[in-house]
Amino acid sequence: MKARTFVRWIGVAVAFVSTVSIVSIPAYAETGVTNDTIKIGLFGEMTGAASLYGKSVYGAEAVYKQANDAGGVNGRKIEIVREDESCDPSKGIAAVRKLVSQDQVFMIHGGVCSGVVLAARPELIKSGVPFMDLGAASVMISMPFAANIFQPVATTDAVGRRMADFAMSRAGTTKVAIISHSDDWGKSNRDPAVAELMQKFNLQPVADLSMERGTSDATPQVLKVKTSGAQVVLAMLYPAELAIFMRDAYKYGLQVPVLGSQGVSLDDTRQRAGNPHAADNLYVFYPLVAPLDDARMQPWLKLVNRYGSGGQPETFTFLGMGGAAAVVQALKDSGRDLTRGRFIAAMNNLHSFDTGVMAAPLTFTATDHAGLKTGSMLTYVNGKATVVQTLQK
Repeated sequence: MKARTFVRWIGVAVAFVSTVSIVSIPAYAETGVTNDTIKIGLFGEMTGAASLYGKSVYGAEAVYKQANDAGGVNGRKIEIVREDESCDPSKGIAAVRKLVSQDQVFMIHGGVCSGVVLAARPELIKSGVPFMDLGAASVMISMPFAANIFQPVATTDAVGRRMADFAMSRAGTTKVAIISHSDDWGKSNRDPAVAELMQKFNLQPVADLSMERGTSDATPQVLKVKTSGAQVVLAMLYPAELAIFMRDAYKYGLQVPVLGSQGVSLDDTRQRAGNPHAADNLYVFYPLVAPLDDARMQPWLKLVNRYGSGGQPETFTFLGMGGAAAVVQALKDSGRDLTRGRFIAAMNNLHSFDTGVMAAPLTFTATDHAGLKTGSMLTYVNGKATVVQTLQK
């Protein structure tokens, strides 16, 4: 009798505890989500040779901080966990693993160095954690398609083809030279450009050169370009190496237009080169809606000045803001009962989403997560950064 009573009491106790547990666990329970917070992991190039890219982190954080000050998203504030990967693939992988396993974030937003994001891509896919690319452009980030990876900037395929088309927009252009890094990022810019030149214009590059990362002297490449008689140069180089190329091009009198990819900026190149005229012939792929001194950029500048701490605003400061705006919108659209699945579904329903800061609206679908398909080119006209659609010099 006593044994039966004990067993019966245990059964009631277990049922009671189970009931209490069920009641105490909110229906919206999801990793990285509490009653009043959403934890987002944010990683970038905060230190090292590519620290210019780290400005994108501050821009994205400004968008999230603005959302918090506006009351949060569906009653929750965004909590940021930041990691520095210094444009080092091994550090990028470590950052993703930490954010997923140790910090247990709801989603991750990060990476401007394509090599870092590509290295971390298998970990991201394996984890299933929603990932918003911060500014890395390699086409291999969003292709082949992965359900949890979103890319809100123009891919290297789109950039490379745009650069080739832009080079040929000036009448009489018949000789185009290419210089690129030999890594995956360099190839993912170079190969589409070469294909566009051959398929659309029946042209082969008159010079097809490589320049390794960490190179401190571009004299051999500059002299080969001069010898080739190139009328335009497509330069798929990171910021430090582009500045070296432009410095040496000016030194040796190579006075032809040089087109830079999405990963560089006019002002930064001029400053790194140490010569105010080194970037006079430089055009760069431009992903934003307007130059920084344009009225359309003023709300974003004010936002950065209010919340950011990354020093003087640069093009890269704003590169991650479009993706952050898309994240905030998708979080809102997911409703109070937030799950990763609902968030991804909401992202897939962002069609022609005008971020207000990017060159074109973002569109994500259930089969295509490369959200931005085009961009403009930016150059100095009478000393002022100006958006142009055709080659003018």
